[in-house]
Amino acid sequence: MRKPERLPTGRYKVRFRHGGKQTSETFKTHAEAVDFAKWLDALGPQGALDKIYEDEQQALVPTLDTLAADHIETLTGIEHGTRLTYERLWARTWSKEIGSLKAHHVSPDDIRRAVNALAQRYSAKSLQNQRGLLAGVLDRAVELGYLKKNPAKGIRLPRGSEETRQEMRLLTTEEYAEIEARMDPHYRPLLRFLVGTGCRWGEAVALTVGDVSLPNVRIRRALKWSPDNQRRVGPTKTKRSNRTVVLPAELVDEVAMLCEGKSRGDLVFTSKRGNAVPHRTFWSRYWLPAVEHLAPRPRIHDTRHTHASWLLGAGVPIHVVQARLGHESIQTTVDTYGHLMPDAQNAAARAAAVAFTARQPTPHALPTDAGTGCHDWDRHAEETALSEPAARWADLFGAAPNYTGGVPVDEWLEAHRD
Repeated sequence: MRKPERLPTGRYKVRFRHGGKQTSETFKTHAEAVDFAKWLDALGPQGALDKIYEDEQQALVPTLDTLAADHIETLTGIEHGTRLTYERLWARTWSKEIGSLKAHHVSPDDIRRAVNALAQRYSAKSLQNQRGLLAGVLDRAVELGYLKKNPAKGIRLPRGSEETRQEMRLLTTEEYAEIEARMDPHYRPLLRFLVGTGCRWGEAVALTVGDVSLPNVRIRRALKWSPDNQRRVGPTKTKRSNRTVVLPAELVDEVAMLCEGKSRGDLVFTSKRGNAVPHRTFWSRYWLPAVEHLAPRPRIHDTRHTHASWLLGAGVPIHVVQARLGHESIQTTVDTYGHLMPDAQNAAARAAAVAFTARQPTPHALPTDAGTGCHDWDRHAEETALSEPAARWADLFGAAPNYTGGVPVDEWLEAHRD
């Protein structure tokens, strides 16, 4: 093995021949020079030089922590508070698990181990938010050439910690009536608006007179708390959250009274002093006393879940519920509230049961009202002894057009006979 030469400058030189010429490389420490001499013997001149440059390049590869900081800093279309939220989210999750790894060394197994560790502390929803942030950081690593593909793609998330999952608390009409009766009279209109529209808290307290065109209200901004504890009015949570909501008839006069004598820029719902309603004060002084008799105790946000449950229980189509709540995707609505639709499942089961019957439908002539030319459901129900579900259609429509969801009337009615 070649012996490194110590230079007057304190550095070390290793001489070798490469391409038929005598040349040399210098190093800061004796150990680095010895390593290079060993590579010369094992790999040859070109291999040893490649090894040096490889190590130099690897030293320039950032860690995931550095890459995450750059990714969050260069995100566009987000508010300052959101940027701070992402920084803190990374610091308390991925940074502790894989933040020190070099960007080009991250493997799917590294991600799986980190996910399993985080699943011990966080709910499934929190894990989804965390994975979204990580995916963006790893996409940046791919974009910069540190990785060939995103190692987080295709990795399934566990259910998360059951202890941290807080189930929605759906209020019955009786429970809501008790809460309203116990609520301070000044804030009853706000409470009724929340449960009557399904609006988020921040959307309701940011509503201005200019947003009201009864019976409609336009939801186009929201009051938010930023991570630096500053209260700001900004855009709604998502693009679809910017929406128009039709008020229940019971709220129209109430909201109209709140708007009287105010300018377009004034808030509809205010504190007793006429300012914006502070969340913490409302929660501690007014909400808690109104719900303290209930167990488990509902949150303010549960008024939104309750509104959705009441709509679905009344048979409102789920895509209408999605639009009213302002969910970006109907999948969010289905995942959150799909279990509240047992009637839909029962109807699906009844429809599937038709396929198992051996008896073919017997055509029935549907009588027509002489005056209107429409199908006379009342007479048909009486003549064909309809079962209760079909009889309810007769009650609803009487002499009405043929509308059975695309199924021929006679077949639909025959399938619902006793």
